Amino acid sequence: MVVNIWEIVGFSAILGAVFVLGRAFYNVFFHPLSKIPGPKLCAATDFIVAYHFLSGRYPFYIKSLHDKYGTVVRIGPNQLSFSSASSWQDIYGHSYRRKQFLKSNFYAYHPRHLGNERDPQKHSEMKRKLSHGFSVKALSEQEDIVQNYLDRFIRQINVYAAGPKGDEMVKWYNFFTFDLIGDLAFGESFGSLNDAKPHFWVSLLLGNIKALAWRSVSRWFPVFDKLGVWTAPKRVMKMRTEHMEYSRKKIVQRMNMKTTRRDLLSGQFGPNGPGMAIPELSGQASLFITAGSETTATFLSGTTYHLLKNPRIYNLLVEEIRSAYNTYEEITGTKASQLKYLSAVMDEGFRLYPPFAVGLYRESPGETVDGIFIPKGVELSTSPWSACRSPENFHNPDEFKPERWLDPDCTDKKHASQPFSLGSRVCIGRNLALKEIRLVLSKMLWVYDMELVNKDLDLDRDSTTYFLWIKPEIWVRFTRRQGVQVPILDSE
Repeated sequence: MVVNIWEIVGFSAILGAVFVLGRAFYNVFFHPLSKIPGPKLCAATDFIVAYHFLSGRYPFYIKSLHDKYGTVVRIGPNQLSFSSASSWQDIYGHSYRRKQFLKSNFYAYHPRHLGNERDPQKHSEMKRKLSHGFSVKALSEQEDIVQNYLDRFIRQINVYAAGPKGDEMVKWYNFFTFDLIGDLAFGESFGSLNDAKPHFWVSLLLGNIKALAWRSVSRWFPVFDKLGVWTAPKRVMKMRTEHMEYSRKKIVQRMNMKTTRRDLLSGQFGPNGPGMAIPELSGQASLFITAGSETTATFLSGTTYHLLKNPRIYNLLVEEIRSAYNTYEEITGTKASQLKYLSAVMDEGFRLYPPFAVGLYRESPGETVDGIFIPKGVELSTSPWSACRSPENFHNPDEFKPERWLDPDCTDKKHASQPFSLGSRVCIGRNLALKEIRLVLSKMLWVYDMELVNKDLDLDRDSTTYFLWIKPEIWVRFTRRQGVQVPILDSE
């Protein structure tokens, strides 16, 4: 009887191996995508791209494939990556003459929110309900809140980073953006700026992002997908659970607040509000606190690094900012938006270190991209990192050169950089993020001279990413300009 059981096990193993090898052979030679260039191992199995996704170096790997194989690469049995400027519009843009590329099964996780809702009608309804908090009027009313946290940030730099050692700025940018989005979304700060230490929710964000990476990658493997959360490390899944529980807690607290202040979620409450249910609001809150803080902090970190690595550009930006205002108090969102070199620095910062460097997966409806017909059901994306670093799109693509955005004779394909995506899925918080960034750079460079301390830092080499970047420490020494005072806070 024992022999028979082992015979059955052995026979089953042989059948399994034959199936796997047969499937791989089909994928490489007979699959509808078999003519698309790319590594044979990637064509045979999703394990290769999954490994690189979970390694944290996925964008760099995908770019290496585009460098070798061209603007369209087969990165999995049923996956394609594009790096051309035109592919953005073909995949993510809106046209009545073309079928729509919907979000793929990669995003089939819960809770549902603006970032992962696959149904276009449901997404449109979500966006409509949340649009009140992101309107032009709302952003204008929120500027005092932004300025208050920014002034506190500027003061804390004077306390902690103005000495010979300087201080690590990735954490300080996170303190600022996290406190601000906490106030705008939930009506109260997390206290990171005042305490000069991260709120415990910040550590949960990283665990949540890693859990989403594991959960999303499991969709490429039906067996793993059925196992669900068991494919991810228990510690990571525990952090995700705690993150979602805390999101719900903060929403309940916000619902119970009696305030008439206009913020990102104020339109959801009161007798005239759209009235999202708590689970849906919790999902939106989770998205806001992650995308609303981490992406802006990433941009500020990356652009600080590139500015301080390029003294000529740093000096030009400093000159523009300091000649545009007579006093610190004159620096407003409206005036900062009129600074052309600052805008060019921002565009270049988004290009060279896009806060979201992983492709936004879509599913082909049976439509063309770059003139290539993509069969229905194929998963595809434009790789932001590859598109922004491609010599096909930008001359000297690895060089930090804001002038490319100002030169009318520059032939770069600037639409290859889409840090906020485009079409119906364009980031709802785009204008808020741009306002924050302009004000931070303007006020920081008005008050302080800055110098990079850890000069051996290589941002590309030392960064990893899942959906969002895990950044290396960026140490900066600040020197307050002679005769310039730090702001006095209302609470002082």
